[in-house]
Amino acid sequence: MKRLPALFFALLAPLLLALGPPVRAEGLHHLQIQPARYDDAREALVDAIETEGLVPAPPSQFGDMLARTGAALEQREPVYGQAEVLHFCSARIAWQLALENPANIAQCPLSMAIYTLAGRSGTVHLAWRQAAGDSPGALAANALLERIARQTSENAGRSALGR
Repeated sequence: MKRLPALFFALLAPLLLALGPPVRAEGLHHLQIQPARYDDAREALVDAIETEGLVPAPPSQFGDMLARTGAALEQREPVYGQAEVLHFCSARIAWQLALENPANIAQCPLSMAIYTLAGRSGTVHLAWRQAAGDSPGALAANALLERIARQTSENAGRSALGR
């Protein structure tokens, strides 16, 4: 029974690849930092989070997970050179979001992905999801994410912001 999800994704992956790249999801933000080295950009990201008075949780090693599972899903070519997702939470913003709507718990913690593409050096990417809605809490969360991204870019290289 545990093999069923893996089999499903193994059969579905070639179909999805044949359809072309996914359409960018609403609220997904992307920032390219170039020229940049991954280690420098990652350090700049952690510094930017900490400058906001926040403590990032241990990162999710997303690239490592894909590397471990690729063979089982017949995915031989890596997507990322390096890839992590950092999670962090502002108590002030979390309270604001929770008081606005208890379902906003799903928006916490905030996260920012940092990655390089396989075989492409010199460019580091940041990606993050915008907080949903236009409430004061969502606007505060989005302003925080933008500040972190811009500070990371300023401290690690030059940027090209895309949405």
